[in-house]
Amino acid sequence: MKQQYKPGWFCKSIFHILLWGVLLLHLLAIERVPAQTAMVSVVPDADCFVRSLAAASNYGEGGGLSVSGSTAVNGSGIQNGLFDTLMRFSMSNAVFSLDSALGEKDWIITGAELFLTEMAAPDNAIFNRGVGAFEVRWIASDEWVEGTGKPNMPTSDGLTWQDLQTLVNSNLDVSLGLFTNSGSNGRISFGLTLQERFVADIRQGGEVGLYLTARSDEVGFTFNSRNFGNTNAQPLLMITAATNPHPQIDAIELAGTNVLVSFGTVSNWTYRLQGANLLPQPGSAPWSWSDLFISPSQPYATNLQFVDGLTNGGRFYRLAVSP
Repeated sequence: MKQQYKPGWFCKSIFHILLWGVLLLHLLAIERVPAQTAMVSVVPDADCFVRSLAAASNYGEGGGLSVSGSTAVNGSGIQNGLFDTLMRFSMSNAVFSLDSALGEKDWIITGAELFLTEMAAPDNAIFNRGVGAFEVRWIASDEWVEGTGKPNMPTSDGLTWQDLQTLVNSNLDVSLGLFTNSGSNGRISFGLTLQERFVADIRQGGEVGLYLTARSDEVGFTFNSRNFGNTNAQPLLMITAATNPHPQIDAIELAGTNVLVSFGTVSNWTYRLQGANLLPQPGSAPWSWSDLFISPSQPYATNLQFVDGLTNGGRFYRLAVSP
């Protein structure tokens, strides 16, 4: 199950009130209303691998990309350094297609899947081999140049290993998951976590950047780039979206010494009433939301009430949904 924010929640309404929690709910069965969905696929408009043993070299126009750890070796047993990969996707056409299918900005993202074609034994000796873990991150900065370098003819006109120190920012970038390559030739897919900043970047319709880096020493994952001759084997980002169920909190009321939070649901969505106790300060980390109550997906619409005991603390609310 994919979700919209952390890992995947849609924030429709935020409310602030003093509360602490006990639960009460009332169910009202209504009709079944299936959600309309749409899928769009996006190929990179730029991709590039960088290499620690050639820190000033660019490899942006090669037919392959790679992620490699410190102990992975090539087919001759030679270690060629650490490898990282960056990819950038333009979302303008994807957002236009989703607007056309589901209503202008009236949809939420329910899935994001990265498709890559692995080369287990690449012909070029520059690439390491091996099965292991790697991480996919969304990165905030899209300010990098693909360049024209190739494995056998590197250049200096684009992204290089030494540029990563100014491009990658742990305070802004977010992890979309840890994955393992297959170690065999063929298409492989990775379901990305729908982190809030990643989802917001997609919806803006601009450039969306991904950074792939090793999380185990033995990984030597090589895969086709956007320059690979067979278009069916190039990288692909698949985005799935559904019509917006318009979640909202209907009322927040005092009920004796308690607080009553009411909201309605529609069928076939999981609802999460979430709370945050503190406002984030400018430049600080994103909000820290926690689930107060989860209503699983039902084949009918529902009216819910959440009753909280009042204390001397403050809390903000939001209502989140996932299919």
